[in-house]
Amino acid sequence: MADDPTTPRVVLVTGASRGLGKVVAREFASRGWLVGTCSTTREAPGVGEAFHRPTDVTDPAAVEEFVSSALARFHRVDVLINNAGFANASASVAETSDEIALRCFTTNVLGPYYLIRRILPVMTALPGGGVIVNVASRAGIVPVPGLAAYSASKSALVSLTLAVAKELGSSKVLCVSVCTGGMDTEMRAVAYGPESARGQLDPLRVASVVVELATERSLEGRPVRSGAAVLVTKESGITVMEWPRDERGHERLSLS
Repeated sequence: MADDPTTPRVVLVTGASRGLGKVVAREFASRGWLVGTCSTTREAPGVGEAFHRPTDVTDPAAVEEFVSSALARFHRVDVLINNAGFANASASVAETSDEIALRCFTTNVLGPYYLIRRILPVMTALPGGGVIVNVASRAGIVPVPGLAAYSASKSALVSLTLAVAKELGSSKVLCVSVCTGGMDTEMRAVAYGPESARGQLDPLRVASVVVELATERSLEGRPVRSGAAVLVTKESGITVMEWPRDERGHERLSLS
């Protein structure tokens, strides 16, 4: 597939009707990208997106329909932002229902898995490759009491990111996770209340990190390795966590 530098680049953003996803979609659209979005509602973000489709990312058939429709329109996908997510209201493991736990894992892990599996052949066919950004959480690195299912699902997403990166090896496809601290979003308000949400990260700050990773493959001028977990918090700013090799030749997380 020819890669004409004058061809508009295409990004797909999931969970884009509100919160971080909406801000990310707006930022890409403002830079002249062709933006395809999906969410569980019919309401489009209304931020300049070129394409929107109601999609439940936990349904493989719905994911296939979303990606196929986007490809029919754009003929390429340069960047995938797996942003759609679900967080339960704070409750102990004993108080969290099977239904809620299952929803955490199907939305936060299987949804991105289905999308990555479908998108990878498209990206690897592009001479310039592509970028996959999985929106995880600080809770995926440091689990939060009361959010065990959510924390575990985001840990799984961080692990999925690294596994994909290791499978791709020297491929031109970059796969990274962004592990955010609390953000001023509706999801945070559900988990901890509106007052708590108002004191958290501005979603625009996180969106700027996501867009820089996707467009520059770097942060603040420093290249980011595939598989990295990028921690973004209000307290500490940006920390890029790389994965050095262990004695078996695999990768392990380094917090130093």
